[in-house]
Amino acid sequence: MTDTPPRNATRAPGRTTPWYRARWFLPVVLAVLAIVFILENRDLVTIRLLIPVVVMPQWAALTITLIIGLVIGLMLRRRRR
Repeated sequence: MTDTPPRNATRAPGRTTPWYRARWFLPVVLAVLAIVFILENRDLVTIRLLIPVVVMPQWAALTITLIIGLVIGLMLRRRRR
């Protein structure tokens, strides 16, 4: 006989769901929501930036606005420390 541990020996005590289900659930849900968001907001919008006028899909304009907001938030958070 060999002294091999049982297959579930690496599982933490009291843990009932496998690691791959819990770890991938939120990213998969967010990816599905992002795809639905893009498909629902494909219309072209006109954005005026002081002088130039830009025409782009609405989802791209909203995504750029989100990224700019995140960068500003991170910069303000870093400054407070």
